[in-house]
Amino acid sequence: MALPHSANIVIMASNYNPSIVSKEWLYQRGIFTESVDNFVHTPMLALVENQNFGFMVDEQRLQIVIKRVTQDNLTNSNVIAQRFIDVLPETPYKAVGLNYSFKLAEKSCNLRGLWVPKAAKLKAVFSQDYQVGAMVVFSFGGFAATFTVTPSLTKGQPIRIGFNFHANVANTIEVKARIASQTTTLQKAESIIQELCNNG
Repeated sequence: MALPHSANIVIMASNYNPSIVSKEWLYQRGIFTESVDNFVHTPMLALVENQNFGFMVDEQRLQIVIKRVTQDNLTNSNVIAQRFIDVLPETPYKAVGLNYSFKLAEKSCNLRGLWVPKAAKLKAVFSQDYQVGAMVVFSFGGFAATFTVTPSLTKGQPIRIGFNFHANVANTIEVKARIASQTTTLQKAESIIQELCNNG
């Protein structure tokens, strides 16, 4: 199974302080160790970017975007998040989200048969070229997960499949446990796509 097209980690809190999150602060604490291409620092927002990662903090949200998805970058995003949590253990954390987005060619994963038991009726109601998406909510490993399929009418446009694994947390131990679930949540996402595409 291919890696996702994009991935990110979101850690929600009720009171981050972006004004302390300077480029130097991140380097000194070993949170961000790679060279930086873009940096924005205001009282309300801190943003650090390079070719691999986007690291953004505002008053309620830390988001680590993996801009170039590789196995190493997935692992490193986990490390960046864990180090940030270790440096700010007193922060009132609220939730963790692990998000993955895949792009698949329609011919490699034709889900229409799975989603549309009454295709003739839908053609009559809409049009011959209708497309169907989906949203499925399920539980997995302490997460409330959402699976979405976004279709397109543009020929050759890939099917976009997204996964959001969301968990409420109350302390740093719970945050770190959820972040450490990155590998198992990604494996679950990949296995769902594999099963649906094989049986779709």
